[in-house]
Amino acid sequence: MTVDAHPLLSRLLRKVGVTPAEVPSAETWRALLALISRTYHEADQDRYTLERSIDISSREMQGLYQDLKRRTDTELEERRKQVEESYAVLRATLESASEGIVVVDANRGVVAVNRRYGEMMRISAELLSSRDHRAVIAESMKMMSDPTAARARIEEIHATRDVVHDELTLKDARILDRYSAPVTRADGTHAGRVTFFRDVTAERTANKELRAAWTAAEGASTAKSMFVANMSHELRTPLNAVIGLADLLLLESGDPITRRQREYLEGVVQSGRHLLALVNNVLDLAKIEAGKHDLELDVVEVQDAIEEALTGLVPLAHHRGVSVSLQVRRSVRAVRADRLRFRQILYNLMTNALKFTDRGGTVTLTARDEGDGVTLTVEDTGIGIAETDMPRLFQPFEQLDQPSGDRPTGTGLGLALTKRLVDMHGGSIEVESDVGVGTRFTVRMPAV
Repeated sequence: MTVDAHPLLSRLLRKVGVTPAEVPSAETWRALLALISRTYHEADQDRYTLERSIDISSREMQGLYQDLKRRTDTELEERRKQVEESYAVLRATLESASEGIVVVDANRGVVAVNRRYGEMMRISAELLSSRDHRAVIAESMKMMSDPTAARARIEEIHATRDVVHDELTLKDARILDRYSAPVTRADGTHAGRVTFFRDVTAERTANKELRAAWTAAEGASTAKSMFVANMSHELRTPLNAVIGLADLLLLESGDPITRRQREYLEGVVQSGRHLLALVNNVLDLAKIEAGKHDLELDVVEVQDAIEEALTGLVPLAHHRGVSVSLQVRRSVRAVRADRLRFRQILYNLMTNALKFTDRGGTVTLTARDEGDGVTLTVEDTGIGIAETDMPRLFQPFEQLDQPSGDRPTGTGLGLALTKRLVDMHGGSIEVESDVGVGTRFTVRMPAV
């Protein structure tokens, strides 16, 4: 009879050399029992090993879980501290700002608002801490000179993604400068808006007062210039009379005068002419500033004007021990200018160069055609001008100190008047200088 044996039993029977259909001998039974016993023993050992492995794995997993939990809790605690520190820094920054600051999210909820904004809008700390945007706005509207327009403007600002910069006028006459900018996330989506408010009332008041003072000063300056310009005849006539009478006394041959009297009269003439030159400069400058100085434009030959201007400079050059060099071609074009004022421009530049050039130096006057005009250059080998003094060079009554510390003679009007005369002709004047090397003035005048 065939027995349907368990597969494990069939394998054990094959190991002892029999099949399930055979009747095992006593020896076979002993071998089979020994094999079964050993199999169970090995199975128990395997089960024990498996149970130990499961137990060890379970404890290891629990340890790993506890370790991960401790590490996660520590990292979370550190992260929480970092967030708290960042918030504290942000809060301190907001509260230390002199501007009022309001930050809202995309849903118009207040993310942050500082105490300064509350002070500006007379809003209580309790309402600010509620972060109710609409309530904060409603309270702010009470301070507006035109609440309806102010509320409509707020809606316009939140409807756009643009930066907005404007001003608010409060009902107590304060003026707030408002700067509002959108807040954007890293992915480009809109996150909200931050708005800064700065009280500029004092600044606007100061600017208004400054403009009023400036207008008054300009009015006073214009009145002064008009007065001096209108007084030109009254100022020049007595001086001309004094100089003329002194000259007549010196020329008078009927009644002889003593040597000392002649010295006195010569002093009167010299001082009178010097004073007349200063008065002429002051009056010319005043007439230009008052808009009452008209040019009589004509065709002026450059070489003739230079020779006329240099005629009165020969004594000064001789007295200073400075040589004068001219580099002017007869072929240089004529300029369209006021003959007297063009000669005055040349005279002033040459006088200035001679005054600041030491004995043995040279002053060179060059004229040449250039483009659609004529360029005149006055170059000296004098003391030069410091870079820091350049901005003062063409200002009225400004006199630059010499390297020796001495103050130059004159009123400081020559170069100021020269520049204004050049500008009136539609020309330009430039200056280049090196201290201790010399100075070069370049004037460009329109040619005929």
